Amino acid sequence: MGSKAQQVVQLVKSHLREFVEFYHWQLFASGGSNYSKSKEIHLSWKVSHPSSISAVVFSKDRAMQLHALLASFFDTKVGECEIFVIYKSSTAEHKKAYEVVSRIFGEKVKFVDQEKYPAFRDCLELVVSQSPKGKLFFLVDDIVFTEVVDYQLLASLDLSETVFSLRMGEHLDYSYVVDASQPLPKALVHTDGYLRWQWSAGRLDWGYPLSVDGHVFSTDEVRLWIKYFEFGSPSSFENSLQKLKYIYRNKQGMSFRKARIVNIPANKVQDEVNNLHGTTHQDDLLRQWLDGMAIDHRKFRGWVNHSVHQEADFHLIKREGE
Repeated sequence: MGSKAQQVVQLVKSHLREFVEFYHWQLFASGGSNYSKSKEIHLSWKVSHPSSISAVVFSKDRAMQLHALLASFFDTKVGECEIFVIYKSSTAEHKKAYEVVSRIFGEKVKFVDQEKYPAFRDCLELVVSQSPKGKLFFLVDDIVFTEVVDYQLLASLDLSETVFSLRMGEHLDYSYVVDASQPLPKALVHTDGYLRWQWSAGRLDWGYPLSVDGHVFSTDEVRLWIKYFEFGSPSSFENSLQKLKYIYRNKQGMSFRKARIVNIPANKVQDEVNNLHGTTHQDDLLRQWLDGMAIDHRKFRGWVNHSVHQEADFHLIKREGE
């Protein structure tokens, strides 16, 4: 083969994966049309997964709750996991509160002010582009970690046919968001301290693989989501991902037997989704935070929650670490 032909072959090979990716995501942009064909493409698309993992946190007007999340993350962290925070503040007081959180954690956390970018999508695209190639999971700021997480273990997982979840566990028999009990998947398998199930066989939280609350994906997947979907906030970002549920529900679910995180819906800071929440207003927590108080996140260590989202009282203590 001549040198010219070899160059053409190399060019095609170098762009082949991008072509397959584009075709794959275009098929699903309409919510699952041509399913059998695109599923075949997806199943043959094996992404390499380097041994690294990172987290991206979404936060708005909840500096005190964000502090509890970050403090619990570092208290339970084993191995390396880079963490980014995209935050948005609606008032000067909330912005000041985030500046305090940033001083406390310093270079351990990469803080990104969403207001410095034209749109949320632009901000998220930049943050994900800066995260190492490997695996990535999202968190929202009203989550706390309840158990130790070994990130080296998570970084080594093959996610080609699996969505690993930090939020699922065999004790989750209720769904707060719809106020209803939820059965465990019938074919739930216990192996070596882990749970395995088919997302397609699960109901409610057990059948919801495309969550931005602690589900682990390949960074390559996330970059494609951002590239091909339109959204303007964390809520609409997650909603846009549901166009791909026909693929991801055919993947396997995997988690620890006990959940590693819990979402404590004390308040609501967005108006896109009318979700259930508690009565602890974020502005009340703001005043307490600026007075030097913090949530005692250690009160939640070992907590056996019954729902992915579960209300709980906050025990406030004098803040340390400044």
